Amino acid sequence: MSTPAAFSALRHRNYQLFFSGQAISLIGSWMQMTAQGWLVTLLAGSEKEASAAQGWVTTLGSLPMLLGAFYGGWFADRFSKHKIVLWAQVAQGLLALGMAALVYAGQVQLWHVAVFATLLGVTNVFDIPARQAFIVELVGKEDLHNAIGLNSSLFNAARVLGPMVAGFLIADKERAMAPCFLANGLSYLAVILGLCLMRGSFAARATGKEAPLKGVKEALGYLRQHQPIVAMMAILAGFSIFMAGDWILLPTLAKYALGADATRYSQLMSARGVGALLGALTCTLLSSSPYKGRLVTVGAVLFPLFSLGTALCHSLQWAFLFAPLSSFCMICVFATSNSLLQASVPDALRGRVMGVHAFLMMGLTPLGSAWAGLVASRTSTASAMALGAGLAASCALLAVILSPGLRRARQTLVPEGSASDSAA
Repeated sequence: MSTPAAFSALRHRNYQLFFSGQAISLIGSWMQMTAQGWLVTLLAGSEKEASAAQGWVTTLGSLPMLLGAFYGGWFADRFSKHKIVLWAQVAQGLLALGMAALVYAGQVQLWHVAVFATLLGVTNVFDIPARQAFIVELVGKEDLHNAIGLNSSLFNAARVLGPMVAGFLIADKERAMAPCFLANGLSYLAVILGLCLMRGSFAARATGKEAPLKGVKEALGYLRQHQPIVAMMAILAGFSIFMAGDWILLPTLAKYALGADATRYSQLMSARGVGALLGALTCTLLSSSPYKGRLVTVGAVLFPLFSLGTALCHSLQWAFLFAPLSSFCMICVFATSNSLLQASVPDALRGRVMGVHAFLMMGLTPLGSAWAGLVASRTSTASAMALGAGLAASCALLAVILSPGLRRARQTLVPEGSASDSAA
């Protein structure tokens, strides 16, 4: 029995194992993220202090990516991506279990959360570039777009279910967050088991002993040759800096500006997850569409505009409308840009290019988090989110106007044959 085209990547056994493990692990991850955001808000005590705390906790958690993303990409090209991802899951699971014990003991303080976020960020330096570059080794280039779409759908299905489950567990008490951290720690066993059961050789593609800096320069040199890639990277960088407040300040906005309790906050997170899931499913269904460039450019303009609506609505009812719309557009941009980029690079450069991608997506977040937290602490949470959304929309619109090649992109961002297996 043949696999339907919309799920073609699932015909590969190794990808089935990866997908199944992720299905469990990602729910735990979103439970933890929901609990951590609310925990920081409770520990801080007031709106301005909570905004500042969300800013610097996220800054510290993203700082390792700012400093090490390029090295993580180089590392992924030099060593087995399979082993890198495996050991990263082990480390992340142990961190979650340690945090669960600390929260349950009733001894947790803000600096504990910051240290935990920083250590998790260190594991992400190696995990994210390797994980993204690993997909093509599981499914091949033929099913790459579909696999990325399925991954995004899975991630965002967990984005719905994780906060929903967390909503039944968390409350306005710090110790109530412990089950979410515990569940996440245990959920890593599923993805670890899946990775251990995989068959085949997962050797590094790159050869030679070049230094990390030289390897990164090679990847950047390749990217600079293609103007649509530069434009897309500029959009992602703008979002990383100016839209950081959209996700780090949502717990504070929900509690102090929208009057939400822990349950309504988790419902708002799930509503955003619904929009993101629909966006991911749209990308999966359109994985063979020749209009990927249009999906990226339209979504890049609408995402910050809907986020602006969330920031300024002053009503939970309107927030439940704008938040899913913004996350729908966000995923259309992020998932489609990821698949376009991976289809546009040689295999030997894939890890380093995804390291650059991770740097833009997460490495610049410390700047955005610090900026959003500072503005929110001096004005208000809504003002910081609205200002960031306006600046992000302006950057995206400028990049779209200046890059007709990005608007016209189909399945790749480079001329046919440029993304061969040898770096040009």
